[in-house]
Amino acid sequence: MAAAWGGTFPIMKIAILDLEVFFFLSLRFAVAILSFVPLLIITDRNLIPDIRGIWLGIVVFSGFLFQVFGLKYTSAINSAFITSLNAPLVPILGFLLFRKRPSLRAVLGIMLGMIGLALLTGVYKGIAFSLGDFLTFLCAISWAMQIILIDRVSKEIEALELAYSESISALFLSILSSLAIRERWSIPRSSGIFAVMYTGVIATTFAFFAQALAQKRVSPEITGLMLLLEPVFASVFSFFILRETLGVIEAIGAFLILLGVKISE
Repeated sequence: MAAAWGGTFPIMKIAILDLEVFFFLSLRFAVAILSFVPLLIITDRNLIPDIRGIWLGIVVFSGFLFQVFGLKYTSAINSAFITSLNAPLVPILGFLLFRKRPSLRAVLGIMLGMIGLALLTGVYKGIAFSLGDFLTFLCAISWAMQIILIDRVSKEIEALELAYSESISALFLSILSSLAIRERWSIPRSSGIFAVMYTGVIATTFAFFAQALAQKRVSPEITGLMLLLEPVFASVFSFFILRETLGVIEAIGAFLILLGVKISE
């Protein structure tokens, strides 16, 4: 799952060179839903989307929206590490929204993550956040919000049905947004088709299903530890696909982000 999600960063960066952003998201979620349906039928799940998942899909849509637009203006490696900040952001948002006091570990984790973010993006040199880094940070906030909300509804909705319901509303919002700004709809080239299929089937349907299956067998702590590999895989894929690399200072920043994520759990 970590490898599947890590691979999305360079692949999506290639896709948005060929496809309009909302159109790409529409294709991704359409493919995901077509993949979800047989899984739901085989496992005897409900094909009618749950309204709670529909509402949660709005947050999912915003996360993907900020991530894909951010990738237009920053590197795939930066995007992966900044997105991983969603984990230490969870307790901070939990405190702001629900007055749930964060632990000392969570505070330390977000502090290390912010220092790492400053090193990774060059803010420590007085350079302002790039637009892409800022949008990706908003993506991390969206994913943190999604984690908080999922924690509140996942006990009442089966995980596969929840993921399916989220994808329904994300697809609807993607199509509406694409039509609203009159994006150009075109037949994707081979690289675009591969990106749509990969992100739809592997990074959405498979990854959500794998997560639901895996977390029945392993603890959240082990899951969190494994998902620390997501930006690491993204770095490896970005090097081989896009030839992107990190300098020494940026690599230290990336390490501090990973350390902050781990400490916060």
